[in-house]
Amino acid sequence: MPTIQFECEVAAPVEVVWAFHDEIGRALPVLSPPEDDVRVESISGPAAMGCEVVITARGLFGMGRIRWQARYVDYVPPKPVAFGMEARFVDEQVRGPFAFWRHSHEFEAIDSHTTRLVDRIEYRPPLWPLSWPGDVFIIRPKLKAMFAWRHMQTRKLLGAV
Repeated sequence: MPTIQFECEVAAPVEVVWAFHDEIGRALPVLSPPEDDVRVESISGPAAMGCEVVITARGLFGMGRIRWQARYVDYVPPKPVAFGMEARFVDEQVRGPFAFWRHSHEFEAIDSHTTRLVDRIEYRPPLWPLSWPGDVFIIRPKLKAMFAWRHMQTRKLLGAV
């Protein structure tokens, strides 16, 4: 199963970076590339374990819209650990374009003014492993561009390191 990871440092305390991402209805549209036209259709309640989010986005090559439903399967707000603070939440696709999708969002205080943000995505395209050429030439490059944008926007909105 393909797994990719993206990491950046943000010049803001972990609580600030967490709070921004915790408001999914506000954060997701501004963290998504404009050409994807991401819209939050519904959120089942406050961010927490079991919360479900439904979004729509422009499909590949501008063809139609994709509807995507995800559920929070892990949710740990900022908490002290041996060497500072950390937090995480994990969402998994309930319905959507992938055969499997699990996205871990990890937040780690580097110091009181800097946060390391790590996005780890485990996914399986439909018809895997037959779909590996589509993954290599379309899906993976799209995900890399999307998360490069997302991390650039996070740093722009909250503070660049």
